[in-house]
Amino acid sequence: MTVLHSLSALLLLAPITPASSPPETFRPAAASSHAAAASSPAGAPPVAQPVAYDVQLTSDATGARWDGRERIVLRNPGPGTMDHIWLRLWGNGVDGCTSTLDVTVSSFRGGIPGTPEVGCTAVRVTLSKPLPARRTADLSFALTIRVPERADRFGRVGAYAFLGNALPVPAIGDDLPPYVSGGESFQSVTASFLVSLNHPAAMAVPATGTVVSETRHHDRVTTRIAAPLVRDFAWAAGPFASVTGRTSTGVRLRTWYTGEVTPETATGVQSDVARTLEYGAREYGAYPYPEMDTVIGGFEGFQGMEYPNFVLTEPAALPAVHETAHQWWYALVGNDEYRNPWLDESLAQYTTDKLLGTPDYCATAPFWFDDGMRIDAGMDYYATHYDFYAPGIYGDGACMFLELETLIGADKMRTALRNYLARNRFGVAGPATLRNAFQAVTMVDLTPFWERWRNTAA
Repeated sequence: MTVLHSLSALLLLAPITPASSPPETFRPAAASSHAAAASSPAGAPPVAQPVAYDVQLTSDATGARWDGRERIVLRNPGPGTMDHIWLRLWGNGVDGCTSTLDVTVSSFRGGIPGTPEVGCTAVRVTLSKPLPARRTADLSFALTIRVPERADRFGRVGAYAFLGNALPVPAIGDDLPPYVSGGESFQSVTASFLVSLNHPAAMAVPATGTVVSETRHHDRVTTRIAAPLVRDFAWAAGPFASVTGRTSTGVRLRTWYTGEVTPETATGVQSDVARTLEYGAREYGAYPYPEMDTVIGGFEGFQGMEYPNFVLTEPAALPAVHETAHQWWYALVGNDEYRNPWLDESLAQYTTDKLLGTPDYCATAPFWFDDGMRIDAGMDYYATHYDFYAPGIYGDGACMFLELETLIGADKMRTALRNYLARNRFGVAGPATLRNAFQAVTMVDLTPFWERWRNTAA
């Protein structure tokens, strides 16, 4: 493996070679090969585009607290000058503005922070110097992460810590949805991460990306991880056991599990992950990363969560397949998960149903529980109608795609999704983009279909 010594080296790591013949090193290319992940319409304020992150964190003895610094290289894609960004501190979403925040930032360089807003999940940072169009600037800050005790994507259960959405990331413009627990509010652009985690030697730290070096310092280890072209970075920490494998397409599999999970169960989940990766590569387009890490735990009610190259899952096929399907629908093609949850969740569940079988309830779908229930409803609706969320977005949403496949044919369904992926890979797509991808492959007017499924909003 190639050991990367600087953030500038990480900026050269793209594009990634598809894993049909697995690379043992990342291959260098120009930073300009990043997909256009965020742009501004004419006359709109410019949108911050993070190009790279450099993160250095040190854990306590348990993995419950991490301290260090985070540096973000920001690019202004234009057209105007940028004078501020919003930094999202999603780790504060559940507990909000408590006396001791779960995620705190301080000691800024390159910007001046304001007071945390939106339940302490957003901090407005005025840049030290206005950033002209098509130029870059550095923003860095001290970071402290305290992992709360709860079974969640950002939480701690016994000796195991799960750090999903723990790293601060820039918002896309001034769009600041609130955090929601029973779903997602996230939207981020593709960038590259170089993360150094200093931790006890007895602690494993499975994460997004690929380990490029491990340095021992007495009873501690610094694990250095490179994750090019991903829209988020997550990790876990604890005394995990592990099994390894490889898909038929060449992706390295590392599966980590807690003490309550048996090796046989972990191997079974790894097989579910493998067949999902193989199916997605065959049906939609190559999984472009060399590795996939799966972390299995009991979680006591929390089923799972997706991140690029990394998923949390209960020890069962359904959540393992669903979260892995998100490697295409959200990790590769991003979307506004707060306003358009169906774009990634319904597609991921459609993929799940293709692998695990069509549920019987699709024969009578769609089922609406009130007049406001819609496939295209956002989390502003479903957060206040949470009992409708799974039936609407996962149930009706997947059934909608299964019926669409029957209507236009399996070959055209596959072509539309492959085109959608190819044209929006590493970017952020909206509802009209996906609907247009389906309409482009068929002579059937799909307008009545979308209307029947209450899916017409932009």
